[in-house]
Amino acid sequence: MLRVKRRTIVAFLLPMLAMMAVINLWPILYTLYLSTTNYSEFTSDNYRFIGLENYRQLLFSFDSDFFPVLWQTLLYVVVCVSCFLVVGMLTALALNNPRVKGLPFWRVVLLLPWAAPSGITALIWKFLFQYDFGPFNQIGRLLFGPQFGIPWLLNPTLAFISVVIVNVWLSYPFFTVVILGALQGIPGELREAARIDGAGPWQYFRHVTLPLVTPALVPATILSAITTFQMFNTVFLITQGGPVVSALKPGATEFVMIYMYNRILGATVANPHYGFIAAFAITLFVILAALTYLGSGLGARSPRASSIREARA
Repeated sequence: MLRVKRRTIVAFLLPMLAMMAVINLWPILYTLYLSTTNYSEFTSDNYRFIGLENYRQLLFSFDSDFFPVLWQTLLYVVVCVSCFLVVGMLTALALNNPRVKGLPFWRVVLLLPWAAPSGITALIWKFLFQYDFGPFNQIGRLLFGPQFGIPWLLNPTLAFISVVIVNVWLSYPFFTVVILGALQGIPGELREAARIDGAGPWQYFRHVTLPLVTPALVPATILSAITTFQMFNTVFLITQGGPVVSALKPGATEFVMIYMYNRILGATVANPHYGFIAAFAITLFVILAALTYLGSGLGARSPRASSIREARA
C-alpha cells in the first residue's frame, strides 16, 4: 500500500488553500472590517472604528431600507423559483411522453434561452416591453386601436412581473433538463405496477413521480434560489431598479444587489457610505449562509428523498 507523508499532502494542498484564502476569505474579512467603520467617500483619509453602529442603523433604524429591499427580493425569489418548478415540470413531463419524437433536438432548443448571454437576452426583452415602440404594444395597437398601451416598465407591479417573466425565460430550461433526466431514471416497472393497482395520472405523479424527482430538484432549487437572490445584470439592464414612486422608498425592482450598486455607484450618490454598504453585504451573507444550510438540511432529511429506495425495492 502506497503511503504518503502528511507534509507531502499539505504541500500539494497549500497552493489551493492559499488561493482560496486570497480570493474568498480576504474579501470577506476586509468587508467585515469595513462594516465596523465610518468609511465613506468624504472620510476615506480619516475614517475610524465605530463598532456595530452601521448594523444598528441597518436593522433598527426607522428609515432603513433593509427590510423593504429584503422583502421584495425574497418575494422575487419565491415567485421566480415557483415558476421555474411549475414550467420546468410541465415541459419535462411533456417531453417525457413516449410519443414525443426527436428528443435530442428539443433538448437543444430548450437550452438556447439558458445558454444565451443574459445581458443580450435582457436587452431584447427590454425592447419587447418598450411602451412606444415595443412589439408587444405595437401588436396590441393593431388589434385594439391606437390608444392601447401596457406600461410594462413604468408601472411598479408590471415592472416586477416583467423581470419575473424574463428570469423564468432564462432559467426554466435548466429545471426542464434536470427534471427530464430524473424522469427518465424512473423504472418502467413502477408505472406498470401503478397502472395495475388502478392509480390514475394524478396519483402516479403524486406518489411515484414527485418523490423520485425530488432529490434532483432540491439542489437545483437551492442553487437557483441563491442565484435569483443575487440577480443583478438582467434586472438592472431592464429597469435599473425602477420604477421609483417615492424618493424615500427603493424602486419596485431594486433588489439587494441593485440596491447596493445604486448606493455606491448610482448617478445621484454624492457620498457613498462604504461602511454601511459593507454591513448590508455582511448581513446578506449571513442570511444566505443560514438559508442554504437550512435548505440543505431539510432536503437531506426529507422523507421524499428516502422514498427512492422504498419505491425501487
